[in-house]
Amino acid sequence: MNTDAVSMRILPETTDNRRLVGALYIAVTDYHLLVEGVAPTPAHVDEFFTAVPDGCTLDDMFPVGFFVGKVMIGVGGILRRWNAWNKAIIGLLVFDPAWRGGGRGRAAVELIEALARTWPDIDRLRVAVVACNTDALTFWRRVGFAETGEIKPKYGSYVDDIVILEKPLSP
Repeated sequence: MNTDAVSMRILPETTDNRRLVGALYIAVTDYHLLVEGVAPTPAHVDEFFTAVPDGCTLDDMFPVGFFVGKVMIGVGGILRRWNAWNKAIIGLLVFDPAWRGGGRGRAAVELIEALARTWPDIDRLRVAVVACNTDALTFWRRVGFAETGEIKPKYGSYVDDIVILEKPLSP
């Protein structure tokens, strides 16, 4: 296993980036089956690049890839100003199973936090976790996120309720 440093790049919607994300989504089929009960489809890749909730624009969405060298090992999505002007939400953070562990998730969160600190009005990060994804809940708690008490009833394609966690951004 390569333990080189994890880097993060914003992924503009290009043919090459769509191919990279599609390949990563196939690698993380276990995640999709767990939280949605279905394997990933091309629509999932479309959503990665274009889906924003009402009241947000694509200018506030940051699809990112996590890399070790030139190999994309994971993807994430950050949405600025979600549910309040001072908050950003990490909408997705998944890694190829071959690259899980070894501190890569923690490194990715640190990179996301560094990006969020460049936005002057953002002082908190949120994450929404499907309740059945207990490994993810454990991970987010371990990297400093705390449950807000908000539980969103399952909706859309999710198979369980959604647990909301937050973390203040340190300067």
